[in-house]
Amino acid sequence: MATKEQNQELTIDDLKTEMKLTDEQLNTAIKEPDLPELAACFDNTDDYLEKLELSPGQKTDVSEVKAKTRLNRTQAGMKLALEYWQNKNQLQATFQALLLIILSLLNGDVAVRVCKYLSDKYSITSCPPSRERVLLNHKLSSYRDYLQSRYRTQVSTSVTQWPPVPTNKVFKLAMIQKEEIQRGKINDEFFRLSITGKIDDILLQKSPVNLINIFSEIRNRRNFVLIEGAPGSGKSTLALHICQEWAKGKLFQEFDIAILVRLRDPLVREAKKIADILPCIDTAVANETEAVIKSLYGKGVLWVLDGWDELPSDLPRDSIINKLIRPDMSRESPLHESALIVTSRPSSSAELHPLVSSRVEVLGFTPHELEQYFTECLKGDSQAVQTLLERIRENPVVEGSCYLPLNASIVVNCFLSDNHSLPTSNHGIFTSAVQSTLKRYLQDRLGKTTSVGDITFPHSLPSEIKTPSVQMCQLAYYGIEKDKVTFTDNDLAALRITKEISKVGLLQTVPSIISDGHLVYYCFLHLSIQELLAAIHISLMSPRNQISVFQKLFGNPRFSAVFQFYAGVTKLRTSRPILSKLPRFLCPFPTSVFDLVRKVVKSENKINDNDIYVKPKPLLLSLINCLYEAEDSSLCVFMATLLNHDLDLNFTTMNPIDCLSVGYFVSACSNTSNGFTLSLENCCIGDQGCKFLARGLSKCPFEISLNLHYNDIHEDGIHHIAEVIKNTSSISLSYNAIGNSGLSALCEALSTNKSLKYLNLSNCSLSLNNHGALPRLLSTNTTLKDLYLSHNIIGNTELRYICEALSTNTSLKRLHLTNCSLTISEDNGAALYQLLNALEFLYLSYNTVTSCRHIAAGLAVNKTLRTLNLSRCNLTDQSIEELSTGLINKITTLYIEGNDSITEDGMKTLARHLTTHCPELTRLWIPYHLRSCIEIVFRDANKERKRNGLPEIYVAI
Repeated sequence: MATKEQNQELTIDDLKTEMKLTDEQLNTAIKEPDLPELAACFDNTDDYLEKLELSPGQKTDVSEVKAKTRLNRTQAGMKLALEYWQNKNQLQATFQALLLIILSLLNGDVAVRVCKYLSDKYSITSCPPSRERVLLNHKLSSYRDYLQSRYRTQVSTSVTQWPPVPTNKVFKLAMIQKEEIQRGKINDEFFRLSITGKIDDILLQKSPVNLINIFSEIRNRRNFVLIEGAPGSGKSTLALHICQEWAKGKLFQEFDIAILVRLRDPLVREAKKIADILPCIDTAVANETEAVIKSLYGKGVLWVLDGWDELPSDLPRDSIINKLIRPDMSRESPLHESALIVTSRPSSSAELHPLVSSRVEVLGFTPHELEQYFTECLKGDSQAVQTLLERIRENPVVEGSCYLPLNASIVVNCFLSDNHSLPTSNHGIFTSAVQSTLKRYLQDRLGKTTSVGDITFPHSLPSEIKTPSVQMCQLAYYGIEKDKVTFTDNDLAALRITKEISKVGLLQTVPSIISDGHLVYYCFLHLSIQELLAAIHISLMSPRNQISVFQKLFGNPRFSAVFQFYAGVTKLRTSRPILSKLPRFLCPFPTSVFDLVRKVVKSENKINDNDIYVKPKPLLLSLINCLYEAEDSSLCVFMATLLNHDLDLNFTTMNPIDCLSVGYFVSACSNTSNGFTLSLENCCIGDQGCKFLARGLSKCPFEISLNLHYNDIHEDGIHHIAEVIKNTSSISLSYNAIGNSGLSALCEALSTNKSLKYLNLSNCSLSLNNHGALPRLLSTNTTLKDLYLSHNIIGNTELRYICEALSTNTSLKRLHLTNCSLTISEDNGAALYQLLNALEFLYLSYNTVTSCRHIAAGLAVNKTLRTLNLSRCNLTDQSIEELSTGLINKITTLYIEGNDSITEDGMKTLARHLTTHCPELTRLWIPYHLRSCIEIVFRDANKERKRNGLPEIYVAI
């Protein structure tokens, strides 16, 4: 059994195994302990040993010295166990903790006997706290009461305020199981239903988990849980919910206090000690509470740190937040036994991943939950709900963003408040939120009724809100420039902005932590709203200043989001001044949107020579999203020219809105005479991404080459793609689970395609037993040159149909049938004779070939084949002899490696034949175990070929 010295933590399962206990025995009804008798066990060595049946005179396998040594350790362990309980102040289920501690201190027989004795005699659930603990509890009790009262009375923002949140809170969580993205292998039903690659989503393997269990899977590490989620998924609401449920006694009762710290609070950045971040209005109480927490080494304290992504990047090293989180914290740290929950958006939390014990994701609405939420908001009006859902499905951007509770609440509020109108873009969603907030301010505060349509930036703002609205935009731009999400009175004063702007509703005034005993406030502007208002502020500048701003913000972490909103506000038409005509040496930085596009394309195309894969290109993708928001085809054409009509986004994780934008971009590149290549390999687009991509490509008038390799596409996705592949010259769907049904839809769509040259269906979960769809396509297609069917179950029957279909097809040049469950024998090999008509490349590796007679006959009449791959096909010497009779054509490359049944005699047979035949053969791969033949057999064969005027063959293993 593992010991403490081995640094292996024992579990309940270890206890059950060691003591042969059942769950029923572990959960036996517990009685009040006999503490005096237990104390006597601690103090009376002989009596205790006797009770353990390990008295010095008794014959055991343990010596007296060893028994006494173990006894001392046992006593120490039991005292430690009691102290552990008392400090925890647990009144239930603590007996298991005692047994585990004893087991962690002892080995083997003694530990078992101790535990059996105690489990028979005592079932301990509670224990009077020690005097020290009583004192500490007394000091904490008033602060605990304060926190509980604070959490019970604190409520989330209502749906009529900013930011609006659903009244029916959804806290659906998933435990992230692996750090590796599971592209193309998503088989778990939960994963498939809840993770669809939407906005700022986390595309990792995960499993459902209840909030109450987020600490239960942690082993051998401190209790540190990272909760991630897209903006608007409800992370802050969840953080408050955790503390409220703790205050009600419903959640995490193993912790004495739960402390919620909003990391956006400006005072948090400057905090150096525990007292500086405690929610409290009294400095003295905060300092006293800090002393208690430090005396307990943080034990029993749960820190809920909300908004890691809202901290500044230059957080001081001596900040108490760093001391709480960083791994270099020593065991002597006053906080090393604290538990932590940290929330963050996934794009900002990578640095925490090596530090945390587990990662959890906050998931959004499924389609069913979205319908339930709309039903609640629309008070059960089923007709209105269906109307709303239909309207949402008409617009891909809105449909793709409503899985986020925040976005869904904005959309349903628009539907309710503005004659059932809906936004049509991401920019429109948040613009609607701003307009609705300003409308409520005018109506509730000033008694003025106005429509949302009358509240537009910058020209149609009612006079009553024009000044505070413009100031809000100025403040938002200042926040982007300085990387701030919260603002103090000093910030407002520096910008000459009055506090009156907080009354409008967009800027929240939030009470801060203590500052010298006085309650202070800070202002908070939601990230997405801040990015929108900053974009509006930039749009109000002169063209020259706008370009200067882009130069300054280029490379800023939030530049992409701001520029996307800017595109929605301006349609990218306001920044094309005469500046673009100035000589480049006078203005070397972007002078217009055209130059900005050029700069983005150039920066994203820089690939490090050491990279194995093509780097993701998020800025390029963001620019394409901006072009979609702007609806400007001239910029699309300009960018396509810079890219040479080849858009490569391989290995860039894309959400459905990205797919829509990419499809629109390609379709907008009109007058593309040479076609367009779109490569989206390994982008995690899935079926929903296919749906949105197809919508964008639906108006594409020219020939397109489409690579969707490794994207977890299934039958549904193929049906969407089938709608837009009439002009596709090349399509790769390898490593997608399209299945036979998806293949049928694909072949039907391709039946009218007159430009298809390349089709890759490798590893697509096909099982083509007398399927028919593919042979029908091949029999009529006269343009296809490359066909990949490897790693599917083709079978001999389907192979015969495919060969018959291709027997008269002179266009196909390359056929890949690697690992297709084929058995080519004397009886069924005749089909291959028909196949070897005009092929140049044939790959049959990883199939079973029991006879090469028909293959040889086909080779003998074929005048075009250049490469033949028969690797790992169970070839024998007889196979080589048969094959040699057909090797009289212009073949240049032959693969027969991996065929372990071939002997040196077989190689000699082949070598003799090659001395006078295959005049163009230059490369030969042979089995590894025959590597000696390279020097012995083929050296002489090459000499003979040279004498016969034939080129030397390069032989490899």
